[in-house]
Amino acid sequence: MKRVLAVLMLVALILCAGCGGKAETTEEKLKQQLPELLENELEIEGIYRGGGLTTENAAYTPDENGQCFVRVTDEDYPTVAVLKEKTEQVFTPAYAEENLYSYAFSGDWPRYKDIDGALHMDVNQGGGLDREWNTAEFQILEEKEDGVLVQVEYMTYGSRYLAEMTLVPQEDGTYRIDTFTYGIEAK
Repeated sequence: MKRVLAVLMLVALILCAGCGGKAETTEEKLKQQLPELLENELEIEGIYRGGGLTTENAAYTPDENGQCFVRVTDEDYPTVAVLKEKTEQVFTPAYAEENLYSYAFSGDWPRYKDIDGALHMDVNQGGGLDREWNTAEFQILEEKEDGVLVQVEYMTYGSRYLAEMTLVPQEDGTYRIDTFTYGIEAK
């Protein structure tokens, strides 16, 4: 029995060595992760810069600032804390703080706030977001120890553009967006 076990272990070791233990390249990781990451980016960008979240259809009264906050009914986003947590599954905390939170949660005209433990949105704020990512076509522009700069094509309102973003690897092997420049004309 010990001999059979030893032979099986030796075969397993040889098979593992035969696999070469080849590490997955950054390009291979991005081919797998970029579609979901940018799909989630669209959702999060839509919450902050697009139409926002679904709210209850209720009468509202402007507050002292003239804003009309209505309770968000989207069960995936019950509080500001949960919205921030989900945002930081797509963007780094530094990016989110500088580009999203500073507008959405503070200042003279915040878009979201917790009221009585529930997320509320100012229904007078919002915009449009029309971006369709072409994740099959991306280019790694620079690979550094602390991240990778990629360029991805997208369509918006019938025109083609490029976006450049720095993706930072996380401990769990996934990436977060740390810098994001869009609107670069595609040639």
